[in-house]
Amino acid sequence: MANPLLGIIDAIFAPSPLGFFLAVLAIFTVPILLHSFVFRPRGSQTLPTFLLLGPSSSGKTTLLTAFASPTPSETRVSQAPLSLEASIPATLTASSKFRSSNDPSLRGTQKFILQDTPGHGKLRPRAAEMLTKDTRGVVFVVDASTTDWSDAAEYLYTVLLRIQKLQESSSAGKGARTFNVLIACNKSDLFTALPAQRVRKLLEHELGRIREAKARGIVGVGEEDREDEDWLGEGGSGDFTFESLEEVGCVVDFRLGSNRGDDGWRKQLNEWIGSCL
Repeated sequence: MANPLLGIIDAIFAPSPLGFFLAVLAIFTVPILLHSFVFRPRGSQTLPTFLLLGPSSSGKTTLLTAFASPTPSETRVSQAPLSLEASIPATLTASSKFRSSNDPSLRGTQKFILQDTPGHGKLRPRAAEMLTKDTRGVVFVVDASTTDWSDAAEYLYTVLLRIQKLQESSSAGKGARTFNVLIACNKSDLFTALPAQRVRKLLEHELGRIREAKARGIVGVGEEDREDEDWLGEGGSGDFTFESLEEVGCVVDFRLGSNRGDDGWRKQLNEWIGSCL
């Protein structure tokens, strides 16, 4: 009886023409297919977008131009959205801490879109509509030297309520990611500017007042949106706190800064945007 092993050896060293052709074909096609699969070109990817929101004359446009030029520009009232493709060092991104220090990708940059929006009262609804579930984060700019926080609080209430509804809608499906909001307390170089913690307390007080007013059915002129009837933050009564928004996956951070100085807001925004990527 013939040895099966000898038969296999004979087939290897004396293959049939068809087997030889298939072997050669596999030698040349498998590496090509593997290379095409691993290094296939990716389709166009949408860059992560961060929105700049806030009242007029708070300094949003100046924060935007800080990424385009090291020289601070004068604040001007904008009537149309402005966008800028910016970048930060890859080492600042949150995902970089899981990579080796020798990873070549850390030598590059992470690009994103910074979108400025008008802060005029009549244009705010349009700006709020730009806030979608795909928005990576919101930078809400306020003037830390102001003495009237009602206008900023009204706008912030609308923004936070929209984020809350987006988070609740997402969590009903496949799960919502954390939505990051930075309250940028601008113009800290002015003598009357308040510290970030004081701004936080004042906004919490104003937002609580607005929430209670809306709960009692007191609606201001032009506020006909049914969305305002929803309760911002956790249910029930009591004082409003930004921590209550964490239950819907919205994390609010406060930072104080100015566009004056060496880096101005650039360094702080780089760090915060990097933590969101």
